[in-house]
Amino acid sequence: MHRNTLGWRVRGLMFLKKEIFSKYQENLMAKFNKSLVAGAVAVAFGVSAGFAQAGSKELVEKMYELGKINDAEYKELSEAAKPADNELIGKYKGGFKWATADGSSKLQIAGRIQADYYDYNHDEEEDTFGMRRVYFGVKGQIDNIWKFEATQNLDENELEYGFVNYGPSKAFNARFGAQKFYAGFEEGTSSRYTDFLERSVADGLQPGKQIGVQIFGEPVKKTFFYALGYYNGEGKNADDAGGGTSDGKDQMIALAYNAAGVMGGAKDLVAHVGFASSSGSRAAGNGTLFELDGEARGDTFGRVDLIAGANEFTRDHNNTSIVVAKGPYKLQTERTTVSFDAVDGAGNTQNDKVKATYTSITWMITGEHYASAYKMTGMGGIKPKNPVTKSGGLGAWEVGYRNSKWDAQDVAAANYTGATRVTTDTIGLKWIPNEKVRFMLNQVTTKYNDFTQVGANVRGSEKAIILRSQLDF
Repeated sequence: MHRNTLGWRVRGLMFLKKEIFSKYQENLMAKFNKSLVAGAVAVAFGVSAGFAQAGSKELVEKMYELGKINDAEYKELSEAAKPADNELIGKYKGGFKWATADGSSKLQIAGRIQADYYDYNHDEEEDTFGMRRVYFGVKGQIDNIWKFEATQNLDENELEYGFVNYGPSKAFNARFGAQKFYAGFEEGTSSRYTDFLERSVADGLQPGKQIGVQIFGEPVKKTFFYALGYYNGEGKNADDAGGGTSDGKDQMIALAYNAAGVMGGAKDLVAHVGFASSSGSRAAGNGTLFELDGEARGDTFGRVDLIAGANEFTRDHNNTSIVVAKGPYKLQTERTTVSFDAVDGAGNTQNDKVKATYTSITWMITGEHYASAYKMTGMGGIKPKNPVTKSGGLGAWEVGYRNSKWDAQDVAAANYTGATRVTTDTIGLKWIPNEKVRFMLNQVTTKYNDFTQVGANVRGSEKAIILRSQLDF
């Protein structure tokens, strides 16, 4: 066949192919919808339609970059590839999350796993591996103003959180259900982000998680916070026990101010002062007002009892917290007091008070700033500058020291069992490979003011080494 004839035939076939493709493209554009975009993108790049549907916007961008579509086609395809406002889009960003395209409604899987190892210098407690917490739940938001959380502690088979939150703005929130009441900075810090494995003995006096209603807000971002609470006062997930002449509810108020919020340019600074107070009346119950465990979760070294013959008692809680941070350095201290008052049938009175304080100093060796993780209700998570990945990374490293003191000298001897003065020193090393994983090593030394009956033996101290591996999601 003559070469020119062959050339004309080849060019003719190519022209026909181009015309067919052009007609197909025009037809596709005429009938275009989101599913067809996904299919067209999938054909163009040789990927599955499912993948194209999930990332069609990104693939349209790629087609435009490669010159596969012109400006008009890019504009039309981009507009059609936009998800509907109520369409849920899944992603991983600090957790597994789904959100509508307009961001008004969200859903997140929430949980944490904390596996510990305890090594004690005595035989009353076993050196053992243990599960400290295994949480699993969901939290979310509906129409920008309704938030919720339902979280179960699988290790203890009990509810940790179960609340509905109405929040039209950061300045005002009303939360109903099982929740944490903001009665102190350390208590307000999630167990995911505490400086040490366990909170201090001062935290043992906090109301903690309760069932009730709380109104709170941050009228000035990271500068001023307030909270008002009304709750059962019986502890986590506990209904009002009733009895006595009181309805058994506790009332709480909390205020916090961060002076760094009004200092221009001080983005690496925290200057936090907080105060919280709560009070309420309780039925006598079993006669034990509370027992306090040590920071190594070994010894139970103090117990306050109600005066014999009293039907009910009043309890007043006060907390003051100070947090100062500059760059990678942080100083944190709190003082908590709880007073108990009761009268027995013969008119004898009980006016007992317990006090606890702690002071901690921490240093991010790798240079991360505490201000980036600061919240007015407690510290958040540190994000390493150089997270650990498959290609390497150091993660974030932190060292810290905490001194805690427990003082029950103002409790009448007849109403108290255990050591009246206790001092605990904790030295901690923390490695944060990424924002969701932590490894912590603590050495905890607890000293009693006298030899204390603990278990079957009498001794004056406890030493422990504790290791934790943690992942939250």
